[in-house]
Amino acid sequence: MKKLSPYHELRLLYEKDIHVNHISEVFDICQPHDDAQMIKAQMEEKDYDVLGVEEDGRVIGYVKRGDLQEGLCRNYMTPFSPKEIVSDSTPLIKILFLFKETERIFVLEENRVTRLVTKADLQKPPIRMLLFGIITLLEMHLLRVINHYLPQNDWKRHLSMDRIQEAERLYTIRSVKNEAIGLSDCLQICDKRDIILNEVELRQQLKFPSKTKGKDYFKRLEGLRNNLAHAQELNTEGSWEDIILLIEETEAILETCEQIDR
Repeated sequence: MKKLSPYHELRLLYEKDIHVNHISEVFDICQPHDDAQMIKAQMEEKDYDVLGVEEDGRVIGYVKRGDLQEGLCRNYMTPFSPKEIVSDSTPLIKILFLFKETERIFVLEENRVTRLVTKADLQKPPIRMLLFGIITLLEMHLLRVINHYLPQNDWKRHLSMDRIQEAERLYTIRSVKNEAIGLSDCLQICDKRDIILNEVELRQQLKFPSKTKGKDYFKRLEGLRNNLAHAQELNTEGSWEDIILLIEETEAILETCEQIDR
């Protein structure tokens, strides 16, 4: 059996063992004949944006708090769209990309919609673990690719003396601890960025169209990584659409890295 790469092992973990219900919330309901203003007040009290509408034991749609005015809830009901509904076994990694097309996702258990995922749920630990894992794997792959194209520390010519000295400082500290490492293992992500973008063949191999585009990508990646590392809101520097696009770009680079020297 062919051994899976670390990247595909991570994907397999999130595709098989971690699914949508690890971040979903119970989907509360109202009845079609309920008074819309009363339901709106209840939603404001509980800070709900949407509430399910149940009829004859089936959840047939939902109401949005901002739509509710006078009358009955049935008058403001929005039917479910197929792109909004997923099964409770849907892998977490797929949920992230579904938010490119919708504001919320409803979870179907057997034949009943019972749970809800909103973009606020994307701040939860399982999503953070996924994103941090992907970024960590990218850093590992970039190091391997750098060592493949620029062996024997030939990458030094792409860094300033200050950055080389910083890597040497870290190397000295880690060597004292008897860690089996090379100098390149002490490079930071900003160093890997400069090496890759300044080495034309390497930049082209990883399909960065230009240095400018590459710098923009790494700036966004470092911003997301910093927010993850410091438990900050993930979308402080952009929208969730921006983050999803960034992860799509990162997955494409990971796939390219997988093909180099394998």
